[in-house]
Amino acid sequence: MKARLKNQLCLTVGALWLATSLPLAADVIYDNTVNDLHLRFNPGHNEVGDEIVLSGTQRYLTSFSFEYWGTNTLSPGNISFSGAVQARVIFYENNGPLFPGGPGSYASPGTVFYDSGYFPIIPTPRSTVTFTASDFASGLVPLIGAMPVVSNMTWSVQFTGLNSSDSVGVDLYSPPVVGGNYADYWQNTGFGGWTLMTNSAGPIDFGAQMQAAPEPSSLLLGLVGGLGVLFGVGRFGRKK
Repeated sequence: MKARLKNQLCLTVGALWLATSLPLAADVIYDNTVNDLHLRFNPGHNEVGDEIVLSGTQRYLTSFSFEYWGTNTLSPGNISFSGAVQARVIFYENNGPLFPGGPGSYASPGTVFYDSGYFPIIPTPRSTVTFTASDFASGLVPLIGAMPVVSNMTWSVQFTGLNSSDSVGVDLYSPPVVGGNYADYWQNTGFGGWTLMTNSAGPIDFGAQMQAAPEPSSLLLGLVGGLGVLFGVGRFGRKK
């Protein structure tokens, strides 16, 4: 009897470890990385935000990635920046002050629900920065649990530490193949709050992708429930 209980305990611990260590099946809830406009956007030191429309119902974010480029004209081979260049990514709810435009007003980026803090980047013709669950949990403002948005949200990027020979920006794609986007973009210079901007070059839609999974606890609870049945069978299924 003791040996059987010990084996069942080992099975439980092993299954719980497996449930918490295996990645959950994730859905792409936003994808703007297919229709390359072959245009580059240089925001300088300004924080710029892309308001996007999420697809599906999964909101436990498992990954986020975006494309950027960076050059230093004084570096042969574009090996290093002249300055200590860094980037910062922030996720916003669109619940800020209304910005007037067109036939109505538009809610600007407001509540922050994830802030990566600044991180170093390197010069590149084109590279992808990818955030995973551990990055979301350890951010300057961590993302814990589900994103507090059903549809619209704004993600922003800001580059800092550029010297006069450095240029950094994001690659432009449009239209998205999953989710939606708008042709304009948000800009925050740090002085007057957010302004809705347009560009004669066309849609300013940053190349990015998001993946999200169901609530993590649902799989775990299912396994725990199933193991409870196994315990019941082992304990009461046989008499001697």
